[in-house]
Amino acid sequence: MGNTLNITSASFLLFVSAILAVFHLLPRRLKPAWLLAASFFFCLTWAWQFAAVLLLSIGLNYGLARLQPAGKAGSRPLLFVAVGINLLTLVFFRTVDFYLPALRDLFLALGWPVSEGLQLLLPIGLSYYILQAIAYQVDVYRGQTPAESDFIAFALYLAYFPKLIAGPIERAQTFLPQIVAPHPLDNGRLGRSFTLIFTGLARKLIVADSLQAALPWDLFVAPETFFAVELWGWLFVFAFYLYNDFAGYTAMVRGVSGLFGIDLSPNFQQPYLARNFTEFWNRWHISLSHWLRDYIYMPLTRALLRRNRNRYHPLNWFAPPLVTMLVSGLWHGLSWHMFAWGALHGLYQAVERLFSWRRPVVPPQRRPLWYQVAAAGVVFVLVSLAWVPFQVELPAALGFWGQLFTWGPVALKYRRIFLIMPFLVGVIAFDWLDFRRQDELFFSRWPRPVRAAAMAVVILLVLILTQEGPGSPFIYQGF
Repeated sequence: MGNTLNITSASFLLFVSAILAVFHLLPRRLKPAWLLAASFFFCLTWAWQFAAVLLLSIGLNYGLARLQPAGKAGSRPLLFVAVGINLLTLVFFRTVDFYLPALRDLFLALGWPVSEGLQLLLPIGLSYYILQAIAYQVDVYRGQTPAESDFIAFALYLAYFPKLIAGPIERAQTFLPQIVAPHPLDNGRLGRSFTLIFTGLARKLIVADSLQAALPWDLFVAPETFFAVELWGWLFVFAFYLYNDFAGYTAMVRGVSGLFGIDLSPNFQQPYLARNFTEFWNRWHISLSHWLRDYIYMPLTRALLRRNRNRYHPLNWFAPPLVTMLVSGLWHGLSWHMFAWGALHGLYQAVERLFSWRRPVVPPQRRPLWYQVAAAGVVFVLVSLAWVPFQVELPAALGFWGQLFTWGPVALKYRRIFLIMPFLVGVIAFDWLDFRRQDELFFSRWPRPVRAAAMAVVILLVLILTQEGPGSPFIYQGF
């Protein structure tokens, strides 16, 4: 398997340019089919098996949704079958490392021929388009969206190449109408799309890849060789690397999609400036957070309230955030360390609720400035601590946490951390300006000479940094 269309590569640029040129020459009725063909070609550059799994998922979900009765209450057994098939597909590929060795041993014991290199890889984008398929099945069952009759349109909903690798996780209600009637590519949309692409490139290639290169190779392997102060500093560097890597991907694909007249959902809104954990999850991986809210948190809350109408009952109060974040952790990976990451975030939100127990909730923006700054600092530190089990197995995470609180003389092992800090200050300042203006493209309104100079610097740095290749893979494309 070899992918030639990494989205930060020149080959992807040529691919998008060719697809875009033909797309805008075609009549509207042929544009969805052209984008679908391009999306499957994109998938095939990774592996034909991935395209086969995607096509099978499209066919099953299209057919099952069409079987739901129109204009009346949906069939619950049919919904259970549809959701069950999608979940089994996800679990089948997610747990391959657990059962494949045993399956190989069984084949050998039975005397069946088996390849020494027997393996089963997680298809690209599977975790994302499975969640889209589940949301679609539930919405059709609820009558919130009609079952799509156009197979090409539905196939594009799951397979659309800009969001295939790592989202955003789109809803049929907002995505499908744009396939039928894409937005016209006027000067405003063109400028917005290219600005998003440049922003994404800067976040990924200039910020994220530079931070990743600066991280010590043994940071999570041998934390005991670092002093606590240094370990804290590198943990914060890692947190900003993770954020800019994923936010950079999202900005780029939103920009590319905008060139086709299709708007994708924003996934990030300065999450490290959040002043509580509810706000954090409304700013981090927003499309996943909203999916979890609508299909896990709210249904669970309603189910618990039906059993006990006292909204202050401990189970009604604490179970929904905890269960929701455990599901989020297991979606990221069926492992104990991802389970721990989800449990931590669930506990954060559950404990946070204690402070508003039977009290009116005060919006964070109405708090004094000193409180907002302090709250944002606490949230960032606790989120950073939770990134440790997100990155490494649970025993290694426990060792890392222990070393963070093992104080001793301050003697830095990697002094280049001092060179990273001014860089991080610039990144934080950019997010702060965005946060204050509530406009992700605020810099596009700068004076023209300033914009031109900024774009020239970004282009120059991108060209320099990509001399040896298109950059490291996006960390979230592995989920």
